Amino acid sequence: MNVWDFSKKYLYPYKIKGDEISAMYCPICKGGEHHDKYTFSINSAKLTYNCLRGSCGISGHFKQLCDQFGEKYESNDFDTNFKPRQYKKPDVQIKTMATQTEQYMAIRKISKSTLDIYGVGDDGKGNIIFPFYENGELVFVKYRPAHKVEKGERKAWRESDTKPILFGIDLCEPELPLVITEGEIDCLSCYEAGIKNAVSVPSGTQDMTWLDTCWNWLKQFNVIILYGDSDNAGQDMVRALTKKLNGEYIVKIAQNPDGAKDANELLYKQGKEAVKSVVENAREIPVSGIIRLSDVKPLDVKSIPRTLSNIKALDSAMGGFLDGELTVLTGKRGHGKSTLAGQFLVEAVEQGKKVCAYSGELRSDWFKYWIECQMAGPQHMTSYLDNFDNKEKFYIKDDVGLKMREWYKDSFYLYDNEISLNNSEEGSILKIFEYAVKRYDCKVFLVDNLMTAQSKSVKEDDYYRAQSNFVGELVSFAKLFNCHIHLVAHPRKVDKASKNIDCDDVSGIGDITNRAHNVLLWSRIEDETEKLKLDADGALKILKNRSYGANCKILFKYDESSRRIYHRNESPNKTYSWIKTKIDHGDAWEGDAECPF
Repeated sequence: MNVWDFSKKYLYPYKIKGDEISAMYCPICKGGEHHDKYTFSINSAKLTYNCLRGSCGISGHFKQLCDQFGEKYESNDFDTNFKPRQYKKPDVQIKTMATQTEQYMAIRKISKSTLDIYGVGDDGKGNIIFPFYENGELVFVKYRPAHKVEKGERKAWRESDTKPILFGIDLCEPELPLVITEGEIDCLSCYEAGIKNAVSVPSGTQDMTWLDTCWNWLKQFNVIILYGDSDNAGQDMVRALTKKLNGEYIVKIAQNPDGAKDANELLYKQGKEAVKSVVENAREIPVSGIIRLSDVKPLDVKSIPRTLSNIKALDSAMGGFLDGELTVLTGKRGHGKSTLAGQFLVEAVEQGKKVCAYSGELRSDWFKYWIECQMAGPQHMTSYLDNFDNKEKFYIKDDVGLKMREWYKDSFYLYDNEISLNNSEEGSILKIFEYAVKRYDCKVFLVDNLMTAQSKSVKEDDYYRAQSNFVGELVSFAKLFNCHIHLVAHPRKVDKASKNIDCDDVSGIGDITNRAHNVLLWSRIEDETEKLKLDADGALKILKNRSYGANCKILFKYDESSRRIYHRNESPNKTYSWIKTKIDHGDAWEGDAECPF
């Protein structure tokens, strides 16, 4: 923690004078029984502190103070080799206000008492002097004619090479909101209306050099109200300052009513109460990262965007795969997780969704073969006897493949493993996925699997933590782009005695499944007797379903020829929409299709 962060947390309210940060109350003695004020200070340059109360008298280095409050010490948050710009002191004699100045300011509804408080004077040549004081020292001077400025006449000017600061800072108290206006007369108008802590920028709306010279001074305030003119230049200044200050402070914007260009015109036309009302009713700018719950758009539970698995029992339990969520699919290695995940993508394409997949274990041609087998179904597969291993092998018959490719060519995209980044593959995956969203409007994604998506450069000690971070990025991606991501994740080695897998077993860290919205466990039934008894080849168990709390187990069968997984009470012969695709294949597809092996 540095001096400024410490002051914000433990010393507020406080005043700043040069390098000294003076707290209203000592953080140690709290001002004693008499509540003595401003006895404690920290020197931001020397990093020393002390309390002037005799019965307290605490002093030392800022690091000791951090240790006492349990904070980690950091040095000042600027480069110690940095040399600030040197400014000249104004060599100006400020004369007593001339009658002309008083009369002109009276026309603008500014009283002599207000002018005296801000030290406004005269140069003896018919010009008003606005003096800018910092800790009682004159550091900047600005002039303007003591009459209505005519077209072509210079409206204002300043002493060159002097230190640009806010007009009126020595009059401000940190306990009150700070009102920043565009001009000195607007600042005086606010004070005239009873608004304390009114200041103005030194050199127009475009010059922001005062932010550098006043940045540390600003830190003593919690609330800053920006009161710019109603014209484009004034509103540009307000927008620029909002970007710089919002998040550091509570920022509010004062808005003049129609017919008033600035604070002084409002004072002149409608009086003090109107100016005071504008400041007191300034609109707060919300900080990025926090919102009112009441402002959140209500969820229409009857029309939540989703993609169905078209497995009736699964969709009935989970309501489909909702947009903005991440589903982790786990299970033992070699039991068919990738097969089931691929089928989810085929179903998404059938529903008119565009999909994109990353496969870390399959070559692109093999991935395509698996997916197209599932699209085809057993009724569109044929087989041959492989002479090398004497086993039956399956492939898609006739011109089915051409029809399917025409059907899904603008809907199914695949991450190209050949151009993956060797040292940061997960970063590349997210980059490509983002392109797929923006360029092709993909809504369903597959990462198969978590282990192969892991960066090659991650140290062994950070392996699981890096995986957890990557899953967190996937969750954020799903929310940001309102899509659904399927993630295949292998479980760690499970105790053979229990044979059970739960959420904490996924990839060795429960934090992964904590981040996911759904966790599905796929398992193959290996015991032949059990297969006959259940009339099933595998089971899908819902371990977690955040939206509806579903928890059930669904039994499935498996068709070897098409790699389709289907509910045990249904048929594997579902037909997808590619069957309706008309292809003019000409002479190229005459006769039987060639065996791909």
